[in-house]
Amino acid sequence: MMSASGDIRENIEAIEEAYEFMLAYAAQGRAEEGAGADGAQIRTFLLRFSAAVDSIAEALEKITRSNAEAIDFVKGLRIESATIASVLKIMLERENISSEVVDNANGLISVRAYLTSLFFMDKAILR
Repeated sequence: MMSASGDIRENIEAIEEAYEFMLAYAAQGRAEEGAGADGAQIRTFLLRFSAAVDSIAEALEKITRSNAEAIDFVKGLRIESATIASVLKIMLERENISSEVVDNANGLISVRAYLTSLFFMDKAILR
């Protein structure tokens, strides 16, 4: 059985991989998601991203139990998690996920804040 820290780190890696795919997808200028060899994969990566966000959100309580000093940080991360989950849900509910939609999501301050918070948590809080 993996520790809460190990689970979170595994999910952070899944999020990093999905975000890197999103950056590449956004740069391709696809009007239609199914166009080209990698087009349909965007949904797969967004679903992985979404599952990892949900998993991390569930594990946050364990972090605060073992790191009392992180309680306020985790409260903020919960809000960021809810926002990013909403962004992913909106994209996944679209009939077509164009590069432009993904590019706009990549540019959201809330997406960048979430990623930065995860990286900080990984290096400064997880034990």
